[in-house]
Amino acid sequence: MSVNLENFTVMYGDFCAVDHLTLKLPDGVTGLLGPNGAGKSSLIKALLGLVEYSEGGAKIIGNDIRTRGKYIRQLVGYMPEDNCLVPGLTGVGMVQYAGELCGMSRVEAMQRAHEVLYLVGLEEARYRKVESFSSGMQQRVKLAQALVHDPRLLFLDEPASGMDPKGRQEMLDLIVDIADKGRMSILLATHILADVERTCERVVIMHRGRIVEDSRVDEVRKSYSNTFSVKVKTNAAEFYKYLENANCAVKNMNKDVYDVTLPKGTDTKLILKAAKDTGAELRKLVPSVRSLEDVFIKRILEDSGADF
Repeated sequence: MSVNLENFTVMYGDFCAVDHLTLKLPDGVTGLLGPNGAGKSSLIKALLGLVEYSEGGAKIIGNDIRTRGKYIRQLVGYMPEDNCLVPGLTGVGMVQYAGELCGMSRVEAMQRAHEVLYLVGLEEARYRKVESFSSGMQQRVKLAQALVHDPRLLFLDEPASGMDPKGRQEMLDLIVDIADKGRMSILLATHILADVERTCERVVIMHRGRIVEDSRVDEVRKSYSNTFSVKVKTNAAEFYKYLENANCAVKNMNKDVYDVTLPKGTDTKLILKAAKDTGAELRKLVPSVRSLEDVFIKRILEDSGADF
């Protein structure tokens, strides 16, 4: 188990950034997905001891963060969203410095710095000062410093932020390549759904400091496989009452649009029959969820108590 949270809470004054989370993250690649301000960065920083947590507890790779903080830092790599590069250092100097902070010898850290800079595609720019790097190159250096000590767990906070489409794809390819080697687990925090679908096996969706979804990516859409988005023009009340009497779950999503979840063993023929028997004019009948983005929107708005 990579990360184990129990009632984990982070407060900034009266504001609850992480709200009593209980969560177990297995080994592998997990996407921590949520809009800006959902609590993703606060959660990671609190796990690493960079901000204080208020209640509960957590273990990383079986080590309690209250008593094993320094040891945990040797086991994890952290790529922050914020700029963490030291002006005046070269790319190789920055990564070497990060290696030494993790307990590596100077010689070992230098050798490893060259290796990981080659891995992230910065071998030709490694002697340039980091402040001269483009935003995409700076993201690569940040990934390199997180990898230099060969950690067992990687925390990546918005790793493709500020990158152009080509750079973003290359960064995601790097993450997939690292994951495919099977040597380390990854927790990828992002607000970009495509990044999670491209790289992750599991997704945890956060909103307002709470978890609103936790499952494998390939299972998320399956959970909605029998739910359809429906719109009718006439006799709507009779139509939806008919479906409810047939044990369908009916939820108004946006004015005339409803989500209809069919009971097991039935299919869309039941909806078509309901329209025929009630004289409703069916204007829309499509799967409610066709992508992770659909799930994301539904979960966030359900948690907000909003109709859409």
